[in-house]
Amino acid sequence: MATPLNWDDLRLVLAIGRHHTLSAAARELGVNHSTVSRRLATIEGTLGARLFERSAQGYEPTQAGHEVLRSATRVEEEVQTLDRRVAGRDARLSGRVRLTTLDLFAERLAPCFASFAEAYPNVELEISVDVLPRNLAQGEADVALRLTRSSPPESLVGRRICRVEFALYAARNLLRGHGKEPSLASLPWMAWTERSGARLTEQWMREHVPEARIAARVDSSLVMLSAVRAGIGIAFLPCREGEADGALVRLRPPEPGFVMQLWLLTHPDLRGTARVKAFLAHLDAYLRPLAPQFEAAPLQPQ
Repeated sequence: MATPLNWDDLRLVLAIGRHHTLSAAARELGVNHSTVSRRLATIEGTLGARLFERSAQGYEPTQAGHEVLRSATRVEEEVQTLDRRVAGRDARLSGRVRLTTLDLFAERLAPCFASFAEAYPNVELEISVDVLPRNLAQGEADVALRLTRSSPPESLVGRRICRVEFALYAARNLLRGHGKEPSLASLPWMAWTERSGARLTEQWMREHVPEARIAARVDSSLVMLSAVRAGIGIAFLPCREGEADGALVRLRPPEPGFVMQLWLLTHPDLRGTARVKAFLAHLDAYLRPLAPQFEAAPLQPQ
């Protein structure tokens, strides 16, 4: 009799189904490529059916694969719900709290993390920085500090910290090399990579400076700030960062279409967890006094 599939088998099938390659699935699962290939062959042998068609485009589910993926997705949702509910009843001020945010925010929040670690020595912080936020509903993180142009989904709970305004900035040394009053189209630009999913800058450029040249693309907010400071190109930056940097000059008033909201979020099942509750309160207390700094200052003289 064939051995029934276990949760680890279903997780592997889900990872391949999400990423369509063995290497990406292996990275998600924390194993190597050959392990994924071997385990997939075992699973298909157990079921007596091929779950994925191999092609130049990657691994695409067969009809049997789609059936397994649908069932595996339901199991994953149940497991994640159970994990969150059990964690939500944890009254101990110990364990791990996982935060997802932008690298720019993580760097600025280092003093906050230090004071939290001192106040709660038995809580371990895990800080993930990525331009693509992790999914709280799928259990990829416990807390998110997130910029969004719209309200967060109803499946999450949290606190709105403040508005964040963006404006166009350039390095002073870059402007010196382009004459007294250079046009925006004559200056090199910074932009986001396709992976970043950020389209605002390029949409704005198509409408206002269609002939402008993009000098470089990045997928990190810290790298974006550093690149603008170094004079590689101009870019829209949070006003708080631009106004505080003496090497930068603001070229235009804050752009109305770029205004975002900064939210501190968690999943409803986790808001009663002692360590998550303590971390949310600590972050909120640290960020509230800084909120006015995210608003724009009057246009700088060049």
